[in-house]
Amino acid sequence: MPEPLFNARQRAINRNLGALCLLAAGALPYAAAFLALTLYPPLEHSPAGQALAGVALVTSALLPWAVQGRVALLGNRSLRRRLANRLGELARGEFVGFSPGEGVMSWEGETDQDVGFLQVEGNTLVYRGDRFSFSLRRENLDEMRLQGVLGATPEAAGTAGRPVTVGPLRLAVYWHTPGDPGRVFTLASREADTLAEANRATRALADRLQAWWTQEQPEAEVPVVLGPPPTDTRGGVPLDRPAPGSCLSALAVGIIAFSLVWRLAADLTRTEQYTRAVLWAGLIVMSAVIFTGHFLTYLQISQGRRR
Repeated sequence: MPEPLFNARQRAINRNLGALCLLAAGALPYAAAFLALTLYPPLEHSPAGQALAGVALVTSALLPWAVQGRVALLGNRSLRRRLANRLGELARGEFVGFSPGEGVMSWEGETDQDVGFLQVEGNTLVYRGDRFSFSLRRENLDEMRLQGVLGATPEAAGTAGRPVTVGPLRLAVYWHTPGDPGRVFTLASREADTLAEANRATRALADRLQAWWTQEQPEAEVPVVLGPPPTDTRGGVPLDRPAPGSCLSALAVGIIAFSLVWRLAADLTRTEQYTRAVLWAGLIVMSAVIFTGHFLTYLQISQGRRR
């Protein structure tokens, strides 16, 4: 079996590039403000300089928030293309992420354990992926339900009510076989470039699968039999559950950031460089927040590997 494309190395590359993109987006307003102060020193002691610092603080908070939905799917197009080339003519249907078990899990920093192509063939749901392939008959499905994280209310696929969902949205598929009752896996559409687009595509996928499941379909000429979905959830941890040591780590980073801000602010205010003091304080706090989130992801990954 060839090495998976969506392996630990690829996940680490995507994760680190994403963190760098967030850091660059947050630092850009401060870099522009420092450049303006360097090119025009009188700004330091003018109302315009104070306004410049305020704009930098607000913009540095908005830019990472605006780009985080895009960095969540960093490298997705390339991954789809490479997997399609590997599977050849079997790469049919919708490009999705797969995860065994219920709830939104973290698999080495990703919400998908595997990626692949999902297609309905007659009365059979067929998945052909990077690591796994499986098929499920329509009569083996028990329920389909959309779910999210961070307090989002689960909803039945295809219903009219659409509660606001924070974070990634996934379709939970409950299934059974004679020897395997009460099983579940989750899917998320990856036919998107941003998290918001992926959530909309996942809703649309849920509606299509719900419609297929509730109506008998013409049988395919040769039914596909690939075996049941994998059920091993070892290595995954709930996305919204902090790993052990998270609070202590966040506290340590906060103390370091506060110490740096205190030292720099004291030196700069002593020389009446108030605008620069505000800018440096904002830059340090923003960097600490992004670094803390990135580091907590690594704690989750370490927890999953121990499991």
